[in-house]
Amino acid sequence: MKSILIAVMLLVSCLVIKAGNESINYVKAGGKTYFCQELRQGLFKAGVVMDDGSVLRIPFNKIEAYSCKGHLFERLPVMCENAKPGCTALMEYVTSRSGLRLYKYCLYGECCDPASNKYGKVQARYLYTVFKDGEFYLRVDQKNAASVLPFFGIEVL
Repeated sequence: MKSILIAVMLLVSCLVIKAGNESINYVKAGGKTYFCQELRQGLFKAGVVMDDGSVLRIPFNKIEAYSCKGHLFERLPVMCENAKPGCTALMEYVTSRSGLRLYKYCLYGECCDPASNKYGKVQARYLYTVFKDGEFYLRVDQKNAASVLPFFGIEVL
């Protein structure tokens, strides 16, 4: 009797774990939402693998939002030193609280100092930005990170 009960509990826990790992993949472009099995990312276009196996190619500059493997990306204005006015990018949603949403934007660049003739390899730099109702609210930097990130439940080391 105990072994049957243990087997049933293991089966139920496996089903719960498997159900928790499923995520819905979709792409929003041109006012339409395309649900897909898989999203393949290229340099300039995304390959959306539909349920019937067909592949729809959408340029990244036409994509408004997408969700892939449990990560949500939305097109929002870029707020950094070198950004042109009206520049937008797909930013990863991190978390939200009290109507404020925290996003992460990955920017690749070289670490160089022309004055001392030192050049480093290209590396990823992450910019964190807070938006409220789709509008820019606050840029997270070294000065305010110690107070902004704990507000969202992120531990600062």
